[in-house]
Amino acid sequence: MKYKKRYKPFYKQFLRLRVNVQNRHKLFKFKKKKWLVFQKFSEKQLKFFKRFKLKDQFRLFATRFASRGNSFQKKFRNNLQEKKRFSLFYGGLKKRYFKTKITSLGLIKNRSLNDARHNVIQFFESRLDVVLYRSGFCLSIKEARKFILYKHVLVNKSFVTTGSYILKPNDLIEISENFKSRNFVKKNLLRFNFWPIPTKHLLINYKTLHILFLYTDSFDLAPRFNHYLNLDSVISNIKNW
Repeated sequence: MKYKKRYKPFYKQFLRLRVNVQNRHKLFKFKKKKWLVFQKFSEKQLKFFKRFKLKDQFRLFATRFASRGNSFQKKFRNNLQEKKRFSLFYGGLKKRYFKTKITSLGLIKNRSLNDARHNVIQFFESRLDVVLYRSGFCLSIKEARKFILYKHVLVNKSFVTTGSYILKPNDLIEISENFKSRNFVKKNLLRFNFWPIPTKHLLINYKTLHILFLYTDSFDLAPRFNHYLNLDSVISNIKNW
């Protein structure tokens, strides 16, 4: 007898990780008791002095106490949670995709850890669906994938229908001239929080709805987020995914 695969509700995954990975404001509207503790914790994280503090993904990650997280059980739990956070941060992609892409980049052998972090972020931030989300044209990565699938986005004057399309430096992203497409993006921009500020490697014209992709190997253009990703754990444990 075959059983259908059951998928966990999207927001319950944040509840288990105790982190609002994608900064979804809808979480504060839930009224059940199980969400109250999570909402209070998230409100503390959104205080003024923390809300506008960006996290540098290339800094050295070290625990505050030497004895914290040294047991095998805690390390396994922390690595599992970091893997899930990283996956949700980029829209809940499949495990096989992450493992094959990171290993195919040659990040584990003959590379310093700092270069590996930069290459991982550069690859995933070069995805078309992620760029549309970072720029505010779409309010979530999943929404961006659907928007791309229905031929609303052009790259270098040609339609692209895959959200996993990897952009190259100086690629020009445009929104279709269709009224519904442009109206959809304009409504999203009115709801967009504009924090964190769109990254430096994107030149965005909000009047014409054009994006020029300028990502290079320079660390000055590397994006910084208000959520810290433990890339050391993700890269070092990629074989166990």
